[in-house]
Amino acid sequence: MKKKLIFCICILLSIIMGLSAIPFSAYTYECSVDVTSAAVLVANLETDTFVYEKNINTARYLSYLSNLMTFIIAYNNTPDLDERVAVTEDMLNSIPNPDNTLDIYVNHTLTIRDLLYFIIMTDGNDACYLLADTITNGDRDRFVELMNIKAKELGCTKTRFSSVAGKSDITHFTTCSDMYKIIKCALSIPEYSEIASVSTYMPQGYVNEKLIVTSNNSLLRAKSPYYFRHVKNGKYADDDVARGNIVAVSKYSDVSYACIILGAEVKSEHNAFTETKQLLTWAYTTLGNKKIIDESDILATVTATSAWGESVIELTTGKDIEKTMPAQYDKSKIEFVFDDSKTVQLPVFVGQNMGTAQILYDGKPFDEIDLVSDSSDGISMVEDLGSFLSSMYKATIIPVAEEETPAETVAETVAETVAETVAETVAETVAPTQTKPTE
Repeated sequence: MKKKLIFCICILLSIIMGLSAIPFSAYTYECSVDVTSAAVLVANLETDTFVYEKNINTARYLSYLSNLMTFIIAYNNTPDLDERVAVTEDMLNSIPNPDNTLDIYVNHTLTIRDLLYFIIMTDGNDACYLLADTITNGDRDRFVELMNIKAKELGCTKTRFSSVAGKSDITHFTTCSDMYKIIKCALSIPEYSEIASVSTYMPQGYVNEKLIVTSNNSLLRAKSPYYFRHVKNGKYADDDVARGNIVAVSKYSDVSYACIILGAEVKSEHNAFTETKQLLTWAYTTLGNKKIIDESDILATVTATSAWGESVIELTTGKDIEKTMPAQYDKSKIEFVFDDSKTVQLPVFVGQNMGTAQILYDGKPFDEIDLVSDSSDGISMVEDLGSFLSSMYKATIIPVAEEETPAETVAETVAETVAETVAETVAETVAPTQTKPTE
């Protein structure tokens, strides 16, 4: 079925636009919250849209938010979360900055799962060191190395760990944008959402009420003045150097947000909690997830050439694109900028990545998307070449005895080889596309 161009498309040459030399900047949403924390990021987890940003690429002290990476490494290196480990006095005495939460368990055991609860619900230093010692047989430097390796794998370019547990100095730092990558990794672990959602926890095998662990995340505690029922899980940390740090994940009406705050005021009021509530309320009341592009929408065209002609290729996203938009956004203000000056050679295959287009909203840079070919073109030329080679081979082959390979079989083999070559070319050329999150 013939597709129609349903969006306003602005296709300009890069020589006119000059956009290729300008770093992409995120669209600015109008936010009424007076944010005082040093660095803040609010991101829609479904659409990977950063809806509020403040110093998101500025390095800040990690404090006990480093426990999120400790959680990831410990979980990925433990086959049995119910494995019990002994808490010894010698081990606790070896911790450089103990929080004394495990003192009452000396000469007893806790499960790996128990320790994961400890490191998310509390400062968790003692539990972090016990986890690290258990997984690396006491080689704490190796555990730190694993943390840094994982951070690099996640694309965290401004994060460095120098301790298995919370620490506030210039060797132990992160940014809001890097922390977003870390929390998304943690959320991919099923047990994380459960562990980070509870306000109280009793270690396995114990019944003494005095041993109940209480979360220091006031957003999760129903009796706290900072309680916010839409926050589903999170990790809070504070100290005199880093001040208040928090990573909170919320969900309301099937829309999820991550709110990351570094360097919040903690003296007169816990602003990490207050500003998290204010920012999430603002997001849910003024923004919404909207499908701005249908997979069948033709957003641009490009001319593909060959030695014997040229063809106009229609470009789409190949999938529905949903973005976080102002609740009353004007669809007519969406434009797409695509540089069609590059040379494309035939053949072109359906789904082949043809480049990146920039989305503008109300004339301002909003996001970037990958465009793909909507159809295949020029493949018949390859097929014709295969047929030609096959016929030529058949015409020139020396007749052989009937029991030997007949010319028809050889011709078929040639045709099959050409077909396989075409298939391999398709596999190598067509790459999966993914809309890039706003940075």
